[in-house]
Amino acid sequence: MAKRDMSRNHQAAEEFRIFAERFMHFTNLWTVYSDLLAGHYMPSLNLSSKEDFTTDVRATMMFVLYAYFYSLVEDNDQGVNGFRIWRVRYPEEEAAIAAVESRVAPFRERLKLFRNRLGFHGSRSRTHESKGLELFAAHSGNEMWNAMKDFKSLGAALLAKSTLAQGIGRYTGEQVREWIDEIISRPKPD
Repeated sequence: MAKRDMSRNHQAAEEFRIFAERFMHFTNLWTVYSDLLAGHYMPSLNLSSKEDFTTDVRATMMFVLYAYFYSLVEDNDQGVNGFRIWRVRYPEEEAAIAAVESRVAPFRERLKLFRNRLGFHGSRSRTHESKGLELFAAHSGNEMWNAMKDFKSLGAALLAKSTLAQGIGRYTGEQVREWIDEIISRPKPD
């Protein structure tokens, strides 16, 4: 194997490991946010009143979750884009990857503005912030939640497929195949 091919393979393997770590951080944020919403725990910081959701712990976690999610689907060559990484690693799963990407695509650009102006980078004026808030005017919380859920599910299934190929893991090949096929068959939101 040529030195250049070895270097390219090493870079792809390293990027996959970085993505897998970031994906697990996303899964952890998802769990914390879901558990918080379900009332499984009450943060020591008091939750704000219903009139002021903007500084509520739940809003903070939602902002972080959405912004972190964008970091996994950012369409930038310098970013860690899960769809691109999956296509390199699992080309045989193009149908599932394309199905999930089509569910994320409608709000990716607005999610970028949200991440940049509210989630991580911030704004110096409410006028500048307002472009980021258009995410919620254009897309329902359910649409974004379901797309993130599908992304999380596909990521978990593909990681299970990788562990299975290494002879470890708790799923059989048939279970992983059913899992991926179920993701493909989910209806795309209108």
